[in-house]
Amino acid sequence: MLFRLAKRIFDRQSTEIRKLRRIVSHIDRHYRQLSSSSDEQLQSLSKELRSKAEEERGSPLMKVEAFALAKEAIRRISGKTLHDVQLMGGWAMTERNIAEMATGEGKTATSILPIYWFALQGHGVHLITANEYLAGRDYAEMKPIFEFLGISVGLNLAGLGIKAKQEAYQKDVTYGVCSEFGFDYLRDHLAREPDERVQRPLAYALLDEIDSILIDEARTPLIIARKTKASPDLYYVCARFVERLQEKRDYEVDRELNQVTFTDRGIQSIEKVFMIDNLYHLENTNVYHYLLQSLRAKALMKRNVDYIVRDEKVAIIDAFTGRILQGRQYNDGLQQAIEAKEDVPLSPENVTHAVITIQKFFSLYTYLTGMTGTIRSEAEEVQNLFGLDIVAIPTHRPVLRIDEEDVFFMTRQEKYSEIMREVKKRHAIGQPVLIGTTSIEQSEEVASRLQALELPYQLLNAKEEEKEASIISAAGLKGAITIATNMAGRGTDIVLGPGVAELGGLHVIGTERHESRRIDNQLRGRSGRQGDPGSSCFYISMEDELIDRFASEEAVQWFGKFQWRESGIREQTLARWIERVQKRIEQQNYEIRTFVYVLDSVVHEQRVSFYEHRKEVVDGQDIQYFLRGHLVRYVRQWMETHAPREQAPDEWDISVLSREFRLPSTLLVPENKAADRSELMDTINAYWDAKLEDLFPLENRSQCCKKWRSAYLQILDKAWMRHLEQLELLKLGIQFRKYGKQDPVQAFKEDAWKLYGQMEETVRKKVYDAVLKERIREGQQVNGKVG
Repeated sequence: MLFRLAKRIFDRQSTEIRKLRRIVSHIDRHYRQLSSSSDEQLQSLSKELRSKAEEERGSPLMKVEAFALAKEAIRRISGKTLHDVQLMGGWAMTERNIAEMATGEGKTATSILPIYWFALQGHGVHLITANEYLAGRDYAEMKPIFEFLGISVGLNLAGLGIKAKQEAYQKDVTYGVCSEFGFDYLRDHLAREPDERVQRPLAYALLDEIDSILIDEARTPLIIARKTKASPDLYYVCARFVERLQEKRDYEVDRELNQVTFTDRGIQSIEKVFMIDNLYHLENTNVYHYLLQSLRAKALMKRNVDYIVRDEKVAIIDAFTGRILQGRQYNDGLQQAIEAKEDVPLSPENVTHAVITIQKFFSLYTYLTGMTGTIRSEAEEVQNLFGLDIVAIPTHRPVLRIDEEDVFFMTRQEKYSEIMREVKKRHAIGQPVLIGTTSIEQSEEVASRLQALELPYQLLNAKEEEKEASIISAAGLKGAITIATNMAGRGTDIVLGPGVAELGGLHVIGTERHESRRIDNQLRGRSGRQGDPGSSCFYISMEDELIDRFASEEAVQWFGKFQWRESGIREQTLARWIERVQKRIEQQNYEIRTFVYVLDSVVHEQRVSFYEHRKEVVDGQDIQYFLRGHLVRYVRQWMETHAPREQAPDEWDISVLSREFRLPSTLLVPENKAADRSELMDTINAYWDAKLEDLFPLENRSQCCKKWRSAYLQILDKAWMRHLEQLELLKLGIQFRKYGKQDPVQAFKEDAWKLYGQMEETVRKKVYDAVLKERIREGQQVNGKVG
């Protein structure tokens, strides 16, 4: 079965590559014809192509012409001639594929081709990078080429004002960071005025390092929040309390799923210390939540792995890149729980105002594509979620890098000792070495060992990210020793210095296998670019975190099966085992990401409904119409409770309706007249219609509309924020539904829509209260004047 699937994929790849090679020959034929044309003639041709593309939405022949024109523009402006493989990668991206291109194959220049083609359509293209350095660099380098072709280019950065962002988004091509595009989407839907919005409809998106964005960051949602003061006493009390708890006795840790749970004994201890009868009772929800987050902070969150403490502040480390996630903090009190654990001042808690997952945000684009060096292992995921296939583009020159077999050790100490011997040996002849680590803790251990040996090195991790481009670009120089956390510095090529090729090129050392084979391949791929010589090797110990977390029991079986040496052993059996462990983790992480995506898809249906309604209000539709709609539904809701259809009129609770709607009972049901439900409802609605009409007098209707629009938006936003908070609490426990034989997704969907219904009821109530309050206030003013 697996063989047939692999063969099918291979056959498809071969067919796709043959097709792309034929297309490249057509492009080159047109390209050669352009060499004698003047700049003005090329620019005129670009203008003509744009006009045709906007009218006809393009054709294969026009695309060939566009690619040829872009290739010539690149040659004239930058002096670089694109290789055939770059043309192939660019074309693949215009066919709803992800282009997998090896490191150093010129992906940045390749991106010009599809971007230019998309830009000709006239709807705007977003080129999305992993960090602002890359966005700014690519924008500056590519702008002259696009402007030569008559394509305008903008740069979208965090911190820009509304006007600057609007200008950036109005350009044909907008460069920027993935998170900022997502935050702008959320901010646009929170705008109070139409002219506060910055984005056009989401049309084309091309993601550089698409795997980093869609896979590595998929579990980190984009959140816009407002701050509220944390409860320091409770956080510090809970932090000190969980310090005394012991694993297995008071709590259990599932390291594979990264979850913690209290044992029965732990719960008894909590109930005794906090003097509560039942920890799981509704009134103790807050205490349970604080304790659980404090336990997560203690048992799951590691300093210098998950976060760093700098200047008495806790900063999150991106698990895959090793970079600090600037401006981000953990949600649901986990940030404050970590701060209490580290005994630093507590930051304000986030109250979510708007949220969307990165995967869901990018699914909103009409056309999504991208490029990266390694994504084939995630082919199923990107196909299922985004409908994208992957085309592996061949390299321009053969890959000469030698990937050595993994070296296995019994202990971490033996592993690091051997790594130091290897680094010292290669440094002695001047061969550059890049050491890839999986955490800051690990990188600093390597650094301290190199320091003890008096070997010079450059350390690149989350604490030094501002230097990452310059550090990585120098990693190929003779004698360089570079330590990099989880491939920080992606997007910067490592160019070999003079004489380094003769020494064997860059040697890459992996100090541990990552959870994903894709990340391992990214590390290997830093060596051997564009046909350079190079080599790589991974060093693995049976005490590595990957094995400890996911395969500790399996590891024991290997101890007596081999003749272990301090210098390590190379065993295919162990290599295949480690790969199986990684595949298992990849599958688990895929299921988690898919689960998060599916849950957010449920939320997104509500998000669309809420945002569409909010947009109608902001865009100036009759606010009185919306208020009246809520009042009518509010009346209907009370009627269904206190004057239901199935009851006889003499059973109706007229006194309650009278009190709620401020109407005398005799007006609701006149004497000597049989009660009629329709008439009763019409009477109440007519009364409130009149009161509502009084709030919008003709002489200052515009001013009243503005005031009520602002008040109504405030009601909506507060209700939505409360709803998002409840959804997050719902998510926390949704996985446990399966133990009660429930489908967690279906259970979440049903409960989420119940909560949405409750939110709508809250809005109706708040609108009624606001109208009633205004009527009372106006009545008091009138009475005061009369008196």
